[in-house]
Amino acid sequence: MARRITLLSVTYRLRQLRLRMRYAARAINYFGKLRMQSNGRRPSIGLVVVGRNDDYTPDFAERLRATIEWHILHLASEVVFVEWNPPADRDLLSLELAKKFSCLRAYVVPAEIHQAIASNARVPLLEFHAKNVGLRRARSEWLITTNADAVFGMDTIHSILHAPLSENVAWTAQRIEVPCRQGQARVALLDFLSYQRINPYSQFGTGEFHLASQRLWQQVRGYDETLTGHRWLCDTRGIAQMLAHGAEVNRAGVVLHYAHPTSSSAGPLPHHGDAASLDGLPYLNADNWGLSDCREAEVTERVWRLER
Repeated sequence: MARRITLLSVTYRLRQLRLRMRYAARAINYFGKLRMQSNGRRPSIGLVVVGRNDDYTPDFAERLRATIEWHILHLASEVVFVEWNPPADRDLLSLELAKKFSCLRAYVVPAEIHQAIASNARVPLLEFHAKNVGLRRARSEWLITTNADAVFGMDTIHSILHAPLSENVAWTAQRIEVPCRQGQARVALLDFLSYQRINPYSQFGTGEFHLASQRLWQQVRGYDETLTGHRWLCDTRGIAQMLAHGAEVNRAGVVLHYAHPTSSSAGPLPHHGDAASLDGLPYLNADNWGLSDCREAEVTERVWRLER
């Protein structure tokens, strides 16, 4: 029996080694393609990312800067950062980001607006309401919603740069968990060569990567704003909304997620709030979805605070 267990263990380890070698070879292949591709005209792609300075991870600000820098270098020409319900005793992330990235605009949603909307005290950041704020204000022809702890895989970048993008086609990605390096100042090739877990691909994708045309996002009116105490599975409901409006969904590639204790990698946590469902589709947000009726008070260059 012991010998049988040992053989099974060796077989499993060899299989895992082959999988990891295959994964690393694929990453290196696409890394080479990106390095060799010309700097020709890119599609007009805007990035919408949200956050707050609350130590969601100990080095959240560093990782946020690193992932934004990677996406600007390879894909995005516009970044809209939405700082939702910022803690009163912390500096705004938006101020430093606007100084560092000339293509970034930031919108601060203060605590009083969050408190007027939120129905779950355990959820300090209504992630998908925040993404709607960015979607309403982004200017690019194509818009990607993502998170601060995510990096688009090189195969995904290659696919989007070479795909015939269509206004009625959304793109989703397969999420791969990769080790989280503390004090991460830059995205490195090493991040693409190893993984902790490969999650099965679903047509609904993952909230770390949703790409659609500006027209389609406006048609579906963003993510469901009736979910005022939710974060879990709101991304899935958003793609289901697009399908309900007759859109197609394509697979772009992979998106790397830096696994950390407060993420959804280990399942829902209190700050993820309630879980969304696929009932009652299509939904219909109000005309002022994305807080489009709020005044925008300038804080500094390319940073605004929303007011009611």
